[in-house]
Amino acid sequence: MAHASKAEFPDPVLITTTDELTAVIERLRQEPFVTIDTEFVRERTYWPELCLVQLAGQADVVVVDTLAAGIDLAPLGVLLDDPAVVKVFHAARQDLEIFLHLFDRLPESLFDTQVAAMVAGYGDQVGYDNLVSSLTGAHIDKTHRFSDWSARPLSPAQISYAAADVTHLRTVYQVLLDRLGREGRLDWVAAELAVLSVPATFRPDPETMWERMRPRTANRRMLGILRAIAA
Repeated sequence: MAHASKAEFPDPVLITTTDELTAVIERLRQEPFVTIDTEFVRERTYWPELCLVQLAGQADVVVVDTLAAGIDLAPLGVLLDDPAVVKVFHAARQDLEIFLHLFDRLPESLFDTQVAAMVAGYGDQVGYDNLVSSLTGAHIDKTHRFSDWSARPLSPAQISYAAADVTHLRTVYQVLLDRLGREGRLDWVAAELAVLSVPATFRPDPETMWERMRPRTANRRMLGILRAIAA
């Protein structure tokens, strides 16, 4: 996902312990909405390896190091389960797939700004960078776009870069919510989002699972074996 230059948001805080995560989740559960994003790698495993979870409330911007030794992500699951807090994503599908695999359930009360932007007339699958630029005028910085998020330690620049995915998303959400509310289109968004609340949407298709496992140098015989294993 693309990233925007710093605006008037709290400095991001790196979370590496369960106690830190528990404390920030308690504060975020008092918010009407929280913006969420993830960073992951997928090259070495069938399922994405979750490396970071970024969260932003009105007064908290945090980057959760999900690879930190001993950290328990159960408090994050409590936030995701809370129906009183809207969980705001942009292009949520991969994030939701990760959370479904991690917690065996999908977040309650979710909102996808990519879906909302489509309903608002910004086109199908509009990118985060373009949407931020259109709605906030913020500059987009892609410097760390291809970072290896599984590598440690994270640099301050990487932490700031990751946090930008959830800071400007707060403004984007509020602008879209206001616009679609005035236009009477929020029900349209809810209808489009319904499919993202169904676990079956994210269950892998046995007929195509083998494609994720395909090595770059696989021959025809190996591909046949992978198909058979996946089926």
